[in-house]
Amino acid sequence: MAKYLASMLGLSAGNREHHILTFTLFHFRFSPPTDDEIMKLLETSDLSSLSDEDDPVDEPPTPPERIGVLEVEGCNVDVTPEAPASASSSHCRPLRWRQSKMCNRQPSDDNFEEQTDGELRNPSQFFFEYFDKNFWKNFAGQTNLYHCQKNSNSLDTNTNEILSLVGIEILMGTLKVPQARLYWNMQLDIPLVSSTMTRDRYYKLRNNLHFVNNLEDHDVNDKLWKVRPLIDAFRNKCISLPRSQHLSLDEQMIPFTGRCKMRTYVPSKPNPLGLKYFVLASSDGLVLDFAIYTGKGTIPDSDQKEHGLGAGILKLLARTLPNDYNHVIYSDRFFTSSKSVQLLLDRNIFQTGAVMANRIKEVASKFKRDQELQRGQWDEYVREDQEICALKWKDNKSVTLLSPCIGSEPEGSCKRWCNTEKAKVSVKQPAIIKSYNRNMGGIDLCGRYMEYYRSNIRTKKWTVRVFNHFTDVAIINSWIMYKRCCQKEGIPKEKWMSHINFRIHLSHDLVKSSKIVDSLELSKEISPSVTRKYVSSSDEDEQHQPTKRRRIVPKPTRESKCDRVDHLPEYIESSFASRCRLPGCKSRSRIMCKKCKVYLCVLKNNCFAKFHKHEKCS
Repeated sequence: MAKYLASMLGLSAGNREHHILTFTLFHFRFSPPTDDEIMKLLETSDLSSLSDEDDPVDEPPTPPERIGVLEVEGCNVDVTPEAPASASSSHCRPLRWRQSKMCNRQPSDDNFEEQTDGELRNPSQFFFEYFDKNFWKNFAGQTNLYHCQKNSNSLDTNTNEILSLVGIEILMGTLKVPQARLYWNMQLDIPLVSSTMTRDRYYKLRNNLHFVNNLEDHDVNDKLWKVRPLIDAFRNKCISLPRSQHLSLDEQMIPFTGRCKMRTYVPSKPNPLGLKYFVLASSDGLVLDFAIYTGKGTIPDSDQKEHGLGAGILKLLARTLPNDYNHVIYSDRFFTSSKSVQLLLDRNIFQTGAVMANRIKEVASKFKRDQELQRGQWDEYVREDQEICALKWKDNKSVTLLSPCIGSEPEGSCKRWCNTEKAKVSVKQPAIIKSYNRNMGGIDLCGRYMEYYRSNIRTKKWTVRVFNHFTDVAIINSWIMYKRCCQKEGIPKEKWMSHINFRIHLSHDLVKSSKIVDSLELSKEISPSVTRKYVSSSDEDEQHQPTKRRRIVPKPTRESKCDRVDHLPEYIESSFASRCRLPGCKSRSRIMCKKCKVYLCVLKNNCFAKFHKHEKCS
């Protein structure tokens, strides 16, 4: 019948095979013609051109490329069979969600012993991998230039002095004296600070710190151009670090209350006011990539329109990950949606995160209500292509998570407090919840380390605050990598340096940096002790004894020097006599008061007695 219809439509014998096959597809696609229509067509057709010779005998006809198009008098009718539904097709129906179990294809846990960037090194070597010699030379040069542009004279600073300033800032963040001026106070007197730099010089340097030339042309769209060398230097090292299999994505704050166009307010943060930036980190707190939020332009406009800010940041920070189905990014509900999960899944990267119900409307309506779920129960749905799982779990409150690599199995348990039994009870917990809790806290851990010893001396310049912040992050990254190296080499944990000891030794190395100006490798010349002895805190304390020198002793208080208790003279063996501390006396003496620790004349002017009399006390 197909032959007759082809002849009826006026088709040539040479193309008849093509149209017979296409009509066959058309015949199965649409409803068949009625008997009356077929008879009417046969009566009006010309059958003289039909013969058996027109039909191929040896081989069946080869389907042409446009097999799914029927051409009838210049009209093209698409009869191509429907392709299977897929998540990426915009014309297919939405994929259905079914109550099922998700197949577990999550990567194995991280082994941090293998994720190191070299052998065990000293603190300064770890630190200078983030900011190398060229960075500090450019830093000192731009600081001199900025002071010259303001005051028509150079600041005469150099790389050594800038490093000493940074060492002092690190020490200030570690000791946390309430005011910076107190580090030069005569009664407190911290020699590592006061003997390195005077107070006025410290403030003069700090007020003129600069990274770029203000008079040169810069990118008008780059709001961070004043700190661009700092950000690039730190990020270049971060993106070269080994990538963990389990990563977390979240936002952090750079505390700053001064004037800045990029300043934001996030009330849920411990430091709600400042510069916000998004961080990608490993589960042990190692920062691997970041992006500072500058408002419009933080991500490309195309990503902002198509994905939104959360998914756009996710796409931006995931660009350094290999596409090998071996990495999972954990995120909170700001970054998670079905579109963001599919976006990373197309790049062979997994995303697991808490999600809001309005971002998964296609499945949220199928979940059981909170009143229908008891503590420890959950409701799990899997998309029909078996690519994404959505799970709602009830604890004290219900939480919904989305993941393409893990579901409820293997089932676990956790301990929760029960008010009725007044004790902790075992509560069932799906695998996705346990994995999320174990790997999501990397950025919070980094923030906790930051708050312990943050360099937060007050300043009105946001560039100085950004510099101090990323200096602290570089120290934290260095300390985490130091611990990984210690673990790799089998060093006992009691021999590892703590965070505070790591900072103190780094600040000491930076302050004592007088031999590195002409050094080819900054990190190898900065510290005198570059051996494995850095693993022991007691050994380090012995190696870093400061140079013995006579320091100025502050005068005792009025109540102390006039209390007439234990004020005894003591002869001091010294090559040079010291100046008598009684006001008005210009003599020198080797006699010291054992309690007041000041030198006073005993025989010549009887200054010892005068100094301790009530009427002379002032």
